[in-house]
Amino acid sequence: MVIPFHVTLRDAVLDAAERVVGRDGVGSLTLDAVAAEAGVSKGGLLHHFPSKDRLIEGMVRRAAASWRECFTSAYEATEPGPGRMVRALLGGCLSDTDCWTEQLRRTWSLVFTALAQNSALVEPMREVNQELRRLLAADGLPAGMDETVLAAIDGLWLNWVLGITPLDRERIARVRAVLEDMLKESCGASVVGRAREDRCTLSKETE
Repeated sequence: MVIPFHVTLRDAVLDAAERVVGRDGVGSLTLDAVAAEAGVSKGGLLHHFPSKDRLIEGMVRRAAASWRECFTSAYEATEPGPGRMVRALLGGCLSDTDCWTEQLRRTWSLVFTALAQNSALVEPMREVNQELRRLLAADGLPAGMDETVLAAIDGLWLNWVLGITPLDRERIARVRAVLEDMLKESCGASVVGRAREDRCTLSKETE
């Protein structure tokens, strides 16, 4: 396997680890299996991840960083004003469902498995969640509005990742419409209008 020049060895190893888990299950995640999948020597792998625990930690930290990048980029692309973070979440998480891929589901399934086995690994996730909540708290919305939106998105996401419910775009659209109505009632039609404009912009950018 030839690693593309724009991919670091560390990321190539983490990608390989995710493929091993996705194909063979968590029980098959060994350093030897990952080194073989990545096409690197075990010594090269150990340079970045000296143990299986450190490898799993690396996967969890990368997932947390990916989540941070997801909501911060959506926030930066959303027009400033009341409800900016909420509008970013509605425009990103509940509109562009093409990013809800099977590979992403497998990655987060592994994250949850890792957290169940080592509770200390929750810290990177907690830090990212706190960053998101700080942005939501600064939104200037009525009390509870931000929590309601976040709880709805978390519920849809968790049910999908755990395989409880399949990806249902119509269901997600219905939830988004209800949340937009709540936002309109709380803050006025102009705020919801911005949310819909942001959603359209994000959709066009992904076409």
